[in-house]
Amino acid sequence: MIREWQNAGLPADQLSTDNAILINNCSRWPLIIDPQGQANKWIKTMGKDANMVITKLTEPNFLRTLENAIRFGQPALLENVEETLDPALEPILVKQFTKKGGG
Repeated sequence: MIREWQNAGLPADQLSTDNAILINNCSRWPLIIDPQGQANKWIKTMGKDANMVITKLTEPNFLRTLENAIRFGQPALLENVEETLDPALEPILVKQFTKKGGG
């Protein structure tokens, strides 16, 4: 698995590997501070086959984009997050979802 991550752009150093393990096994959504953009590139590469949705808080319809990603089971990446988040994100951050319909 680590080799696959490295092939997808994860740097080969131990810290990056440890962080990737934490990201893949955490119970909450990870917040990644990534000034060099290495983790961002790796996550985008890993999510490409799963049709990852990428949005920013500055986009006017970012909530609708996230809602649709959740509704259709797509991974989502929220980029350029500042210190203050939109309160509408709270249910998403605490994984407060309700499943509807069959399946």
